[in-house]
Amino acid sequence: MSQSRTVKAGILASGTFLTTCVRLISAAILSRVLSMYDYATYRQTLLVYAFISPLLMLGLPQALYYFLPGENKRPRSLLMGNVLLLSFMAGLFTLFLLFGGNRLLAWRFNNPNIARTLLILAPYPLFMLPASGLSACLIARNRVKQVAVYNVLSRLFMLSVVLTAVLICRTPAAAIVGTVVGAGMVLVPALKLMFAACNVGSLLPSTNGMWSQLKYAVPLGLAGIIGTISKSLDKIIVSSMCSPEQSAVYINGAIEIPLIGVLTGSVMAILIPDLVKMYKAAQYGELRVLWHRAMVKCSLLILPIMVFLLVMAPEVIRLLFSDRYVESVHPFRVYLLALPVRITQFGAIFMATRRNKLIVYRAMTGLILNMFLSIILIRFLGYIGAAISTVLIVYLWTVPYNLFFISRILTINFRSIIPVSILTKVLIVSIGSGAVFLLAPFVRPLGDVLTLAIMGLLYTVVVMLLFVCFNLAEMSRMLSFARRLLGRG
Repeated sequence: MSQSRTVKAGILASGTFLTTCVRLISAAILSRVLSMYDYATYRQTLLVYAFISPLLMLGLPQALYYFLPGENKRPRSLLMGNVLLLSFMAGLFTLFLLFGGNRLLAWRFNNPNIARTLLILAPYPLFMLPASGLSACLIARNRVKQVAVYNVLSRLFMLSVVLTAVLICRTPAAAIVGTVVGAGMVLVPALKLMFAACNVGSLLPSTNGMWSQLKYAVPLGLAGIIGTISKSLDKIIVSSMCSPEQSAVYINGAIEIPLIGVLTGSVMAILIPDLVKMYKAAQYGELRVLWHRAMVKCSLLILPIMVFLLVMAPEVIRLLFSDRYVESVHPFRVYLLALPVRITQFGAIFMATRRNKLIVYRAMTGLILNMFLSIILIRFLGYIGAAISTVLIVYLWTVPYNLFFISRILTINFRSIIPVSILTKVLIVSIGSGAVFLLAPFVRPLGDVLTLAIMGLLYTVVVMLLFVCFNLAEMSRMLSFARRLLGRG
């Protein structure tokens, strides 16, 4: 991966990470301002949209990664078709909520209060869906900085609107009003940025262009729906088979570190346009080299984070959720064991090679396998069985499936898909650097915050030095990369 791609991925990752931090800040503040019941009403209301949004999007935002790169004749027409399709789907869900769907969902959630908040939320899809392709559009048109700036500023603005409304009225309805108003106000700049990036050709979308995008996108949409269900499946099963207290402990522990998805998602978003071009040009060797470089660079951050969190899990859980949830350490650590797979997103290869149906088959089969295995393991091991099942399915089904089909698509040996030797070296160095944790008992009396800060700093310094010593990274490049991300280079 060239330096320009590295910097672009870093810029996008930093913007997305800051966006995630804004969401965490919002949750932390609202959980303290609202009562537990009102906060639950607010989260359930937004959960409805989060759950249904993959179905509404139909994978259309991701389709822009495929159709816009290298398109010089009619990018504006393609974008307009994409926006219109998304707006149509948003309108369907808005009508559903306005004509009784809100009461149906309130009954299903066993919370009559969300009937009102869902009615308030009804315009929200009309503001959010048309702009959902912004990241794909701007990245495909090589405008990564605009994505990062927009994501951070728009989320900060929406957070300020929501918090202002809640601090005035202190009701979940006020929080939803703020959410809808904020979304409406950031839609206009989003559309301006998208159409400024695609300013060539007619605004009129073609029927063929819209149909082509739909054919490409629908499998991605189905995979997104299945993926959304898969992320919640273990939590739903635990809630149905265990006590509420055990469910709360599990849900707080069964989390993925936000930075991980942000990093790999940003890197793959930057790479997909290049992967598409290389595949179309039958440059399979160059594609594999680019793929390997991306995995190695991501591993230099993800694998040390995994080791650090495995050791410091008690401090992290107490800091996030307080001493009441100290048992959440166990599912948290089990989930961390899946991080080595997260150094890449295998679906990017399927998207770049237009094999989107393979993503659907993989997700559907994995969902079914995880459901049955979770039920069996929970009966024997308790709620921790759900986390074990989730990780086992990743290694026993998802990874072999990806390797098999990617090897066939790129006509290479499946052992050549992953740079095993260098990744093993990175893992060994990350584990070996953990010797610094022998100092943790002397630091823990200072409290969780200082313990995490001191041990994190020591571990980072040791890891970086060993990466340089073993020729896994160059100190000058790391420092240069950091300076450019900070805007000093």
